[in-house]
Amino acid sequence: MVGCVCLLLCGGPTAHGAPPVEACATSADKLGLSRIVEVDTAGGPLFGRVASGGYDFLADGEVVLTFDDGPLRPYTRAVLKALAQHCTKATFFMVGRMAVADPAMVREVASQGHTVASHTWSHAKLQGLAADKAKDEIELGFSAVAQALGAPMAPFFRFPYLRPSPASVDYLKTRNVASFTIDVDSRDFRTRDAAAVEKTVLTQLAGRRKGIILFHDIQPSTAHALPSILEELKKRGLKVVHIVPKETAATLAEYDAQAAKIIAQKMAAKDPLASRALTWPQSSGDPERLPWAVHKAAGAPAQQQATTEATNKRATVPWYKQWLVP
Repeated sequence: MVGCVCLLLCGGPTAHGAPPVEACATSADKLGLSRIVEVDTAGGPLFGRVASGGYDFLADGEVVLTFDDGPLRPYTRAVLKALAQHCTKATFFMVGRMAVADPAMVREVASQGHTVASHTWSHAKLQGLAADKAKDEIELGFSAVAQALGAPMAPFFRFPYLRPSPASVDYLKTRNVASFTIDVDSRDFRTRDAAAVEKTVLTQLAGRRKGIILFHDIQPSTAHALPSILEELKKRGLKVVHIVPKETAATLAEYDAQAAKIIAQKMAAKDPLASRALTWPQSSGDPERLPWAVHKAAGAPAQQQATTEATNKRATVPWYKQWLVP
């Protein structure tokens, strides 16, 4: 059998050096944790969506909390606060470009006992990439997150747009990296309405009663909805399971060097922190686009011209070196 899960007592330390779960995780007035699941990623197993071949380790009434696309400091901090108030834990699938923009935030997530994993370098749709480019996205994502963290990350991966490519799945197997899909989709990127996000999640859970839940810690709707969602999970008797790896992820020296150079340049910049998401707009219909896109900002022709020039300049170099362009 490819991969396995091992159950750990709630008070035990995690496999990759995160702090032990707080005593309040079993407190009657907190959502807390029901258990920790240690995942053996040998052979690159898939978790979630059992009907699609994923492995199911959850009992009835159990959920796993996951957050994609961050970190983005204002919203990630709000998410961490809500999780801490309930003494519960989550897994953060971070985009490499976001991680190198705020290494301190990556370390803050890990220091609170959450699992840090990867979601590619730039949130590219791997289905549309040649094998070597898909490998670059995967490996630079691993190295960027690990370099930002200052420690090995979990060998956990989530495909952007939840769309795996057969070649990339096979590649992850050779790297002993587990893939995680989802069972419950918050659809938080479609709205700024926290109540709508809560209703979407709870409606799906009412039918499923368990599963891996997808949120995005770059979304204001999730940042505002999470406290109420966690309260409601507790009221409904649902339990949170925290996933940790049996072994940490190994990165490749070539990509480690690229990631270290990018971080050094970002930290030397005047404004190194990401001010907005590098993946999704913050909600459906939001006029903002990706930061490297050309904006039609009224009354700012000079800014438009600078953005256009920067965009054109970046187009002349390999995608993975774009942040090395002054």
